[in-house]
Amino acid sequence: MRHSRTIVAWAVIMMGGAIALFLASCATQQPELIPREVFFGNPVKTAPKISPDGKLMAYLAPVNNVLNVWVKTIGAEDDRVVTKDDNRGIRRYFWAQDNRHIMYLQDVGGNENWRLYAVNLETDEIRDLTPFEEVQVRIVDKNKHFPNELLVAMNKENP
Repeated sequence: MRHSRTIVAWAVIMMGGAIALFLASCATQQPELIPREVFFGNPVKTAPKISPDGKLMAYLAPVNNVLNVWVKTIGAEDDRVVTKDDNRGIRRYFWAQDNRHIMYLQDVGGNENWRLYAVNLETDEIRDLTPFEEVQVRIVDKNKHFPNELLVAMNKENP
């Protein structure tokens, strides 16, 4: 009995020493920091969306380090940028049901008063559909059965 207690005590001491050595080695070897741009930088390409007719694909990718919407024909290498934001970057966009327009939301200078824009893919014209100062726009609903309509909410009457 005395012999087994000695073995157990010895094993506890050895295990404690091994743990102490392991912890000491961990404390002296700091892991390399992950670069800030990995967490907060722009992706190469993100948020792909296929057009309603299945022929085109849109996605977000940076232009001069600012996220913009790009469009390409599926199966081709004809990628082209269709928005021209050079400040805050575009984060939310969607296809109009007509396959000819990309709709996106953008605020002005970070004020969170979102405006709704439409890009005509045939003419490259960008239109501000809600050009109201100090008004926030939100997309409430869209329906493929009503391709020319979009239900939006605005705080125009009561900011």
